[in-house]
Amino acid sequence: MKKRVNKSHKTEVLGKSWLPRFAAAALVMLAVCLSSSSCRTFGAAFRQPGVFLHSVDIAAINLQGIQLICSMEVENPNSFDLPFPEIDWEIFINDSSFLSGAVTEGQVMGPGSSRIPDIRLDLDYTALVGAAGSSGDLKEIEYQLVLETRFLLPVQGEWIANFEHQGKLPLVQMISFRDPSFEITNLDFNGLDVTFSMNVDNPNLFPIPFPDISYNYEVRNNGYITGMVGHPDLLQAGILSPVNIRLRIEYSDLYRSFSVLKTIGEAACLLSLSSRISLPGFSQTRLFMDIPGILPLLKTPVVSFKGISVKAITLSKIDFEFGWNVNNPNIFSFEAEDIRYGFLVNDTFWVQDRLIEGVTKIAPGTETIILATVTINTPSLVKELTDIITKGKDVSYNLKGAMTIFSGPAGFSGSSMSFDLNGRIRPRLNL
Repeated sequence: MKKRVNKSHKTEVLGKSWLPRFAAAALVMLAVCLSSSSCRTFGAAFRQPGVFLHSVDIAAINLQGIQLICSMEVENPNSFDLPFPEIDWEIFINDSSFLSGAVTEGQVMGPGSSRIPDIRLDLDYTALVGAAGSSGDLKEIEYQLVLETRFLLPVQGEWIANFEHQGKLPLVQMISFRDPSFEITNLDFNGLDVTFSMNVDNPNLFPIPFPDISYNYEVRNNGYITGMVGHPDLLQAGILSPVNIRLRIEYSDLYRSFSVLKTIGEAACLLSLSSRISLPGFSQTRLFMDIPGILPLLKTPVVSFKGISVKAITLSKIDFEFGWNVNNPNIFSFEAEDIRYGFLVNDTFWVQDRLIEGVTKIAPGTETIILATVTINTPSLVKELTDIITKGKDVSYNLKGAMTIFSGPAGFSGSSMSFDLNGRIRPRLNL
């Protein structure tokens, strides 16, 4: 049984129309058939037209819908003109009529000629999803295309050729967030740079607009930074599109906002991402992604003066030792090297040097002592220091310089830590 074809939908055929030629051809054929002998000759000479369905392909696809191109070929094997057939078509989904239309070119096909009309069928995605009865559960839907080609011949009357084609149409798929990651890209005693990353997966066969993504950054369940990530490009079809959110966190701001963080070494953090998106076949959908991380909470080590200790004394030289106490309040260990300093006693430069004897490990939560041994052999300084030691005098001192702190937790980029220590102290004899 031939399925019903509704001709109300006008379908575009890629080609031109020659209505005057069709009318002329029909009049000529009618005149030829006015005599019975002519009619018999015409009937005996008539050969059936050739009609072929070559292909039905997806020519275009986007968020609005799908365009099918139905490619046919029509041949006139006769030695006289034939009118181009009327082509009725109808698409069925789930055995129900979805869309129908007709092609009525009104053209005339010359003797021995053929034409390959391309029939363009535009299918709306919202209507397709409604016909499929799906809300994202199906990735594709089967369809049936029924075509009826009908020649209206002056003598033979109506001559019909029918075709059926079955195929599948892809449905819109919801995008997804995946592959979350957290990385500390730079860390020092002032703050840190963190990068939260994920991929947006577009499983569709066509690009769709990149959705706006809002984020909320929390530290120990307390909101700290909020923002929005926009993207000018499209989510390309069938690939993963990266999203990177880079935040700079200053420790001074963080400790001012949450004073309890001053007393702990690290804290859990969480970046919550969300986006609202509407696609055909889906009600407005909200996508979520939580990216957890651990935030190291660094405090600058405290440097103090260790004191002066005389190790050896003669009439021509004095060996003495002084140093630094480095108090590391962190839960992470560091290493110190390349200490540059100038040491003044009673406003007189005793020594200006660079301590490069290896690396000193600064353990977490403890005080580490770094020592420097210096020999004074300048007669005036030897005499001055001998007088100070024998009389048990206090001296004013200034120890000024910097040391390089490195190693530490992941992402630590190293830091040059300055010190400028002043005070009064009595040198100790340690012979």
